[in-house]
Amino acid sequence: MRFPARSWKSVRSCAFVGFSFGVLLWPQVRLMASQGGGYGARTMPTCGVYLVTGATDGIGRYTAELLVKQRHVVLVHGRSVQRVKDTVARLERLGGEAHGFVADLSLMSDVRKLAQEVSEKFPVLHGLLNNAGTFDGDYTGKRVVTSEGNEYSLAVNVMAPFLLSSLLMPTLKSSGSGRLIVTASMSAGYHQGLKDLQLEQGYSAHHAYSLSKLCDIMMVKEMDRRYGSPPQLCIHTLDPDPTSSWIDTKMLRAGWSSGGHPVSRATASFTMLTDEKYGKSSGICWGVGGGASAGECEKLWEDLVQLTGAEWP
Repeated sequence: MRFPARSWKSVRSCAFVGFSFGVLLWPQVRLMASQGGGYGARTMPTCGVYLVTGATDGIGRYTAELLVKQRHVVLVHGRSVQRVKDTVARLERLGGEAHGFVADLSLMSDVRKLAQEVSEKFPVLHGLLNNAGTFDGDYTGKRVVTSEGNEYSLAVNVMAPFLLSSLLMPTLKSSGSGRLIVTASMSAGYHQGLKDLQLEQGYSAHHAYSLSKLCDIMMVKEMDRRYGSPPQLCIHTLDPDPTSSWIDTKMLRAGWSSGGHPVSRATASFTMLTDEKYGKSSGICWGVGGGASAGECEKLWEDLVQLTGAEWP
């Protein structure tokens, strides 16, 4: 499915010292349909290229809006063709450059297709925000298994960012200042689930979510140990609202309650993607804990390699 790209005139006019903009000269970008506020005080130069997963609503969409307002190019990921189209149009109405990609992140086959499509069209990527997440799968309270045989929350919240990060790492490093962010949560926990990642025993929606966010934190710690190399590649994790973790999103309403803070409070993801201080170090865990040992992080990494088939560079 193809959609005409907007004019690149405003993008080509940017002065971007040290970054490659060959990617910005492509005449058009297609939308792939596969299966299925506060600002940081100091920001990077404008016109970077950022992929935001789960960008069609909530914190992901708000982060995308903040990015285009700073003249960055946003790659919008979502599951629904129509919602991706609507979000791209919304960002363009803000005067920004946005391009859409559709993929079901519960399926590793779709994650691979997404990574291939992004890297082919945008060989230089300045930031990847693994924002997409789920609570309670299909919101029935029952354990959901994907067609590939994985527990749904584990697939979307952990396996997908692990695999996508491995596949897009070369494009991030190509920018010379890549940021790789994985969204975690203050709700990370259920440490005993590390011995049963698929939660075949003792499943509950809260257990699955807490375990998945613990895995995200552990995954980032091990990823940073292996690949963090500031300023070329900075790898971080965070709670999108490090002060309270109580933003009014569909996930909060599904798992906890309504009446959280407005999404406009959730500026941390944007800050971590663009603020200079997060490009000087790697391995920051902002607003999240995760009391796992180095050995446990390494064991989880090995488990995720086996589950996803990821081949890290």
